[in-house]
Amino acid sequence: MIIPDEFARKFRGSYCLVTGGAGFIGSNLATILLELGAQVCVLDNLLTGKRENLPDHPNLQLVEEDLAGYEGLGQLVEGSNYIFHLAAMVGNLKSIEQPELDARTNVMGSVRLYNACRKTSSLVKLVYSSSSAMFGEAASIPIDEGHRQTPESFYALSKMTGEHYAMLAHALWEVPTVCLRYFNVYGMPMERNEYTGVISIFFDRLQEQQALTIYGDGEQYRDFIYVTDILQANLRAAAIGNPGRVFNIGTGNRTTIRSLAEAMIDITGHVVPIEYQGFRPGEVRRSVADIDRARRELHFEPRFGLHAGLDEMWQEIRRDT
Repeated sequence: MIIPDEFARKFRGSYCLVTGGAGFIGSNLATILLELGAQVCVLDNLLTGKRENLPDHPNLQLVEEDLAGYEGLGQLVEGSNYIFHLAAMVGNLKSIEQPELDARTNVMGSVRLYNACRKTSSLVKLVYSSSSAMFGEAASIPIDEGHRQTPESFYALSKMTGEHYAMLAHALWEVPTVCLRYFNVYGMPMERNEYTGVISIFFDRLQEQQALTIYGDGEQYRDFIYVTDILQANLRAAAIGNPGRVFNIGTGNRTTIRSLAEAMIDITGHVVPIEYQGFRPGEVRRSVADIDRARRELHFEPRFGLHAGLDEMWQEIRRDT
């Protein structure tokens, strides 16, 4: 990933706290921060994150604790220059099944973190990983930051609530927060569970030469963004994002689930049938980001098209097997 020198200098020698840093996006972010010369502390309960996702590095500290209940949180926050808040219970279906756990993790965990930051004079920026799920079914496409928020799952609601707390923490306590609303992120390491993203599921099934299952008619579409571009957005938000601002982070391009399946079959060379089942609850039909604000204020520009990102991901999967 190309990082401008003026950004890299901001992180060199800094102390960075990454909540949820052993997970998919968090581990990638922790790794790039270490490469930029930062001291990195990862706070993760390892329920979904994995220790092996993190590099063996002298400047990395792993604290295996739960953000929503860890009594030593204030000590971790004290002295932090940059905090990247990714700890969350992810998944629309999972949140419908376990709403209390979803709220505890995504809402109370966030509130505790913001409260701990109230008197942290060293803090330059806190970047909150929010979600486009809060928009619900789109009234207009592409979706800009001012689009109405009509969450259709408890996960979407809890991420929206965490974002609102972040904005109030900035307004009332002067916690320098910036919020990034991710659209559909993919990349390595893949999370393998029943709630993982469609791309990870499809790659797993393609490896096993099994049919790809699409829920609905396949014409629903998403804005898929490669994890490397998510890292770029986080670093730019921390380096130059104005506190109190919210940004959509996607590519601005739409991909139907049917065309995604076809592209992945083409990339892997594994020809399998595509099967269709009924729509699942809590999932929207249309989602594409308007990223004009991120382009203007963060100078953010996605560098990976879908085919390039999928191909890089597939090559890494093949190296690991």
